[in-house]
Amino acid sequence: MAVHLRSRKLKSGDRSLYLDIHHHGDRWREFLKIRISPKDSDRTEKKRIAERIRANRELELLSQSTGHIPSHLTNLNFFDFAENYLSNYPFKDVRIVHNAVQKFKVALGNTRLTFAQITPKVMEAFKDYLIHESGLTGETAHNYFTRFKKILKAAKIKGYLREMPTADIRFANPNKDDTIRKQVLDTKELQILATTHCGNSEVKRAFLFACYTSLGLAEIKLLKWSNINKGRLITYRNKTGEIINNRLNPTALIILGEPKGRNEFVFQLQKLSNNGVNKAIEYWVKRAGIQKHITFYCARHTFACQLLIHGANLKTVADAMGHSSTQSTLKYLNYVQKLQDEAIDKLPVLQID
Repeated sequence: MAVHLRSRKLKSGDRSLYLDIHHHGDRWREFLKIRISPKDSDRTEKKRIAERIRANRELELLSQSTGHIPSHLTNLNFFDFAENYLSNYPFKDVRIVHNAVQKFKVALGNTRLTFAQITPKVMEAFKDYLIHESGLTGETAHNYFTRFKKILKAAKIKGYLREMPTADIRFANPNKDDTIRKQVLDTKELQILATTHCGNSEVKRAFLFACYTSLGLAEIKLLKWSNINKGRLITYRNKTGEIINNRLNPTALIILGEPKGRNEFVFQLQKLSNNGVNKAIEYWVKRAGIQKHITFYCARHTFACQLLIHGANLKTVADAMGHSSTQSTLKYLNYVQKLQDEAIDKLPVLQID
């Protein structure tokens, strides 16, 4: 295998630089779009750049045989690659692919993500964001995830990724049935969390408040003191635009603390990414000894189930959750019914003569 830097003289008198490549019995040229004119004052610099490209190309070809990915590839900004990919994307679904990349930016809260940082854990977090926090409905979340994988596949073919970070991730449509996909906290677990230290006190405060008000992370980040009026929470669901007008019980008011200016945010989470919030919750739940996979969205599920457990009817819960109908609320009723059935099954067995 060999990669040589060569030049070809043009009619203008300039010289065009290219790579002369011999690899696995094949030979081809790759032009660098670098021209050197006898009048150029930066000829030395251009040659130095071309030589650096030659060395990197040689390393890429070597890595294809060994499975090793050079650091200059893994440290490339993923979004630069995605932008270039989209600029040359020929299919009609280009807008969906573009929107998927934008959702990925919002979910991760990072515009300087390298390929080395795109791990299965990151992609699992992106999947959860699309399903529960992105505001997408129906099959759209699944479509975004599928389109996003096109970029990852292209990156793998180019040698930027060794394996697809989505290989072991199953993305089932959450709307196919009426069961809850996320974990729910019971009353005892809520109390344990309330008395357990969290590395980010603002995340703890916001999560517990959400467990008493049905708000998702999108609403929590935008919540201002003007939304709190005479012991009531008045806001709108980010996903559907449905109004939420809920009475704040004593625990929710204690969590809020002393009110501040009407235009001030209630929770200071605006600079923290959704992934960062969920990471803080993960450590907090683990410290509390709770063996459940809890994300911020679980607070919303917990609120609905707590209302049903304590006697609220389906219509009341639907209104409190900001659901446009009781259809979306049925999954919580089914979950509570399942808990009831499990509790009945655990009743002691009597020996009857």
